[in-house]
Amino acid sequence: MEKIRVLIADKSSVYTKMFTRAVTEADKNISVSCVSDGDEVLGLINNKNYNIIVIDAEISDPGLTEIINIVLMKNPLAYILAIARPSAANSDLFQDVLSKGATECMTKPIYDSYADNLDIIKQKMNYLITKTMQKNREENEIIPKKPPVKNIICPEIVLIAASTGGPLALNRILSNLRSDFPLPILIVQHIPSYFTETLAVHLDNKSGLKVKIAQDRETVKAGNVYLAPGGMHMKLNSKNNIKLDDSPPIGGLRPAADVLFESVAKSFSGRGVLAVILTGMGSDGRKGLLSLKAKRDCYCIAQSEETCVVYGMPRCAVESGLADKILDLDKIYREIESICYTQV
Repeated sequence: MEKIRVLIADKSSVYTKMFTRAVTEADKNISVSCVSDGDEVLGLINNKNYNIIVIDAEISDPGLTEIINIVLMKNPLAYILAIARPSAANSDLFQDVLSKGATECMTKPIYDSYADNLDIIKQKMNYLITKTMQKNREENEIIPKKPPVKNIICPEIVLIAASTGGPLALNRILSNLRSDFPLPILIVQHIPSYFTETLAVHLDNKSGLKVKIAQDRETVKAGNVYLAPGGMHMKLNSKNNIKLDDSPPIGGLRPAADVLFESVAKSFSGRGVLAVILTGMGSDGRKGLLSLKAKRDCYCIAQSEETCVVYGMPRCAVESGLADKILDLDKIYREIESICYTQV
């Protein structure tokens, strides 16, 4: 397996040392580079591909969001962790960088104990290193081609999976759907749990639909959008009630789209399912799509590579032969409406 490279961009020597120690204690074979300004970041990413990039919000010349844009153009598979001091961190800042393509956000710990601060950083870096290793293994797998699937369905529910770049993609889609949308929409978005509420409020304000965090045992209703809460898997039972659980992560993810998709394949009271796979890293949704295609009338839309922040999840759906249509982001909502309203 290719050696993992980590880049830490932070003006604070104290936090730079803690992040470096966290990485080297996780795996001494990981290569770590440290810089303190934006120009140095650009100099390094122009010459090497880094698997994990930690960027402080106070980095300048260029700043955080510009660096994220450049990183994603040069190395779209990198995990980007945006960090900020508690005084600088806020939900708007983190929501903005997540929409720009950051993978994770983190407020720098400021406990009195150095050991406690280091432990928090270790947990975050161990998580990202584990995800990187899993992703590298997935990329080395041969994804089997599947035969074409039938294209005509009468959907009774819409399922959406998204990861890196997903908040912006979801906003584009939901803000354009008609307010009388005739089906329930269930969404799994990979996002830190403490930003789920912020995302739900933001999407609700931008959309004519009711967007909310899913509640355990509630019955899904037409025209409502249910966002899986951070840190919980979301399932659907035979009575179309939502079931939330904290069972182990799947592929390092909780919530995972595969869990939702497989539960709908197994238990949904209806027959037709419209699945939408949006921008994101990894292969989440592929196994669930296989189950949906086998047990339901399932039509799948995949976001085009050109409009993805990271073409990982849609790529897996396309290369597995599970995507019925590949569309640019701005055309997806029209396809959703075309399918759902003509079948009502």
